[in-house]
Amino acid sequence: MTGAFDTSLLARFARHGIYIGRSHGEPQGASRGFRSGKRNLDSPAASALPLTVSGIVLAAVLSCPCTTAADDTKSIVIAAVSCEIRIRDTAGNLKRIEAWTKRAAEQQADLVLFPECTIHGWWQSRENRKFSETIDGPSIARIAKIARRHQITIAVGMTERDGDKFYLTHVIVGPNGVIGRHRKSSLSGGKTGEGRVWDAGNDANIFDIHGFKIGVAICFESVHPATCRKLKANGAEIILAPYANGTRPAEILDPARKQRSWMWQRVKENQLWYIACDATPHDKRGKLQPGAAYAVSPAQRLIACTPKDTPGEAMIVVRIEKK
Repeated sequence: MTGAFDTSLLARFARHGIYIGRSHGEPQGASRGFRSGKRNLDSPAASALPLTVSGIVLAAVLSCPCTTAADDTKSIVIAAVSCEIRIRDTAGNLKRIEAWTKRAAEQQADLVLFPECTIHGWWQSRENRKFSETIDGPSIARIAKIARRHQITIAVGMTERDGDKFYLTHVIVGPNGVIGRHRKSSLSGGKTGEGRVWDAGNDANIFDIHGFKIGVAICFESVHPATCRKLKANGAEIILAPYANGTRPAEILDPARKQRSWMWQRVKENQLWYIACDATPHDKRGKLQPGAAYAVSPAQRLIACTPKDTPGEAMIVVRIEKK
């Protein structure tokens, strides 16, 4: 049975700009809250209630079927953030990361995913290298402090400098410091595109977080099958997919799945969780448009997606369970 939805929660959620959604199409059954003993939010009464504050929208979705014994079940709560990323503004980007990490922690997330090159901004110019840092530089040191303060794991993008090499890197930082990194191997446009600015990595690293095997595929790495295939072969159960190309939620919500079709293909091929987010896009006048963050199950079901008609930064929160 599904637990009763406490309508008194709506006022509290509205104050924080939370969008409560229902995970349609997944197996039915009682769902627990994000932590054992929390109120159940996966209820028809909670479906399709857009609650916004200052153009910021969160999505809280319970995604997995019930299991009867909590002691033999592992779970992880993952938040994925679509946020604005400004070039030449490392300090501002770090403030934005800190603010959204706090919101993710308030929703009891164990891990929060940010878009590609969140810290330094993505633009295809060698000027980008001027803002690059090493893994042990000041930005990741600050991310580590944020992770420790909120007791959460942060997956965040940067331009990494390593000697005379520059990489599009996603760094996994936990409360105890850096867990690991993934360097983007498939560069969009090759040597005449991203290859003019960054060097190609050769990573398919797997990170054990809360008992789940997690890998990273950065943006163009999902277009071609190699990286996701390697991650699957290495034992990945969840792929984190940060982007920096302005995906809009409407593209993900396309019922024909003709837009961003490669994403659906990667999930079909590998049958694992795909949690993604993109930098919030702008229109020609510089105004923020709806930002995309979404979660797809191994069965190719769209479990959560930020609303397509609400401009601005947004976040989804998904709980994943396994025995």
